[in-house]
Amino acid sequence: MKKNKFWILFGLMVLLSLGSQLLAQANRILTLPPTAQVSSVGNVFLPFMNPARNSLLKDDVGFSRVNWMQNITDGMYYTHVSIKKQQFRFSMLAFNYGSQLETNESGVVVGDFTPTSSVWSMNWGGKVKNYNIGVTGKLISHHLFSQKTLGTSFDIATYLPKVYKDLDIDVQLSNFGFAPTFNDYKTELPTSLNVGMSYPYKQWTFYEQYNVFKKFYTMGGGVMYNYNNTLFGRGGYYVDKTHELQYLTFGAGMKYDKYLLNMSYIYGKEDNPLTNTIRLTINLEI
Repeated sequence: MKKNKFWILFGLMVLLSLGSQLLAQANRILTLPPTAQVSSVGNVFLPFMNPARNSLLKDDVGFSRVNWMQNITDGMYYTHVSIKKQQFRFSMLAFNYGSQLETNESGVVVGDFTPTSSVWSMNWGGKVKNYNIGVTGKLISHHLFSQKTLGTSFDIATYLPKVYKDLDIDVQLSNFGFAPTFNDYKTELPTSLNVGMSYPYKQWTFYEQYNVFKKFYTMGGGVMYNYNNTLFGRGGYYVDKTHELQYLTFGAGMKYDKYLLNMSYIYGKEDNPLTNTIRLTINLEI
């Protein structure tokens, strides 16, 4: 079915007929919103994850867990771990596609296997001739049944504070590099130009971001309410017209001492494979 075909293909790529259309979706793990903070404001990630802001953000350790596409399959999930120290950040996203049945050429079940993908990244951010610059290097690993492959991608970003009054702008060129290859099939990287905006007003912060890919674009926006830097309420929306995907996002957070707990929730139509997706993120300032 055409509706939401992009995400359904991504979820079903674990079926090891593995035609080129399914393999082409493998690198979409590079576009997953890794944390509850990002997801809850319409997948606007740059104000939270732009490496050009590293020197301005507090050092912390973060852990996220997400059960993925529960509307169409069971057992898929991913975890995200992040460690920031001064101008550097290390992160790892591991995607588990769940236990799959292995069959022979006659269709007889002979066992099971668990396909996995992961992205390991390191970034740096700081001042270069008074400009806020950030660079990221990523190692992409796919282990899909008998096929294993590696690839690399890179990001380069800048952060422009107070462009107009309190309006901040983030710009990043994401995921360009060397795509993983399965035997003779070369996958494609989801290279995109990302432009994000954030504007604080009293206890509120407003967010918006546009992501331009090779053949389509996506956008998201949201708002956060900060109560005494202790309780946080968030809401947003996400739109991908090309793949007929749109939904609302909600989230809440609570900070106690150096601990920060965040949760996000996706609300959409019942035929949306991402409906009822919940993300949990725990951060510890260090």
